[in-house]
Amino acid sequence: MMTGNEKERGRQLLATIREGMEVVDSDGTRIGTVARVEGGHFKIVRIDQKPRNAHQFVSPELIHSVDDRVRLSRSWDELRRLWAHDEFAKHHNLRPRI
Repeated sequence: MMTGNEKERGRQLLATIREGMEVVDSDGTRIGTVARVEGGHFKIVRIDQKPRNAHQFVSPELIHSVDDRVRLSRSWDELRRLWAHDEFAKHHNLRPRI
């Protein structure tokens, strides 16, 4: 469970994210590109998404750091499992490739 400080840190990092930034997992593997920041989350276009214009919502709690790219705190496999249970993923038929 995240502490209040961790959640606040995520919100602060969210404010530094810009459209077009590369998004990587905790290992540095590219997983997508920032489409936009909206409603307390940011949206990315995932490299594995079909249709290509679908977006993945990412909560600020998953942000590890932001510099010239956004680094998330989980591995690609963990993220795909997490997002496979997301309502957005179910609606857009986005399933993890295993």
